[in-house]
Amino acid sequence: MDALYRSYSRMLDICNRLENIADSLPAQFDARSCAALAVELPMALQQTHAEEERILLPLLSISKLPEMRNLASRLRREHGLDQANVMEIQDTLLALAENRLTLSVDATGYQLRSFFESLRRHVSAEQDILALLGHFPKPDGPLH
Repeated sequence: MDALYRSYSRMLDICNRLENIADSLPAQFDARSCAALAVELPMALQQTHAEEERILLPLLSISKLPEMRNLASRLRREHGLDQANVMEIQDTLLALAENRLTLSVDATGYQLRSFFESLRRHVSAEQDILALLGHFPKPDGPLH
């Protein structure tokens, strides 16, 4: 369970760093931070998904409630969508790092915000599920 908790904490830290980049646009972002996040984000998401597959999804899959088993199936399908979204964010971060944006600065900021807000909701929802299952304490306070 600790590994999943650490994965969620890492994802929320990444969200905060993405928010800092979005807030610093158009001219004051750190290109090295963008490049580092472009490498870290896909690996962190893959690790989080692996921990969810190891801990959370089996708990849902063995439930006697069909809604819980359906939730496990839905979360597995969503992992594929998450991977596709991360690839787009990775491309954007690399473009920022290399000063070759193809989107407007406003569109880039919106893309980053849309991603990290969605990811924060995703982490919060899965922490809520674990808390309901009695296997994970829900952290107090805001997600960022």
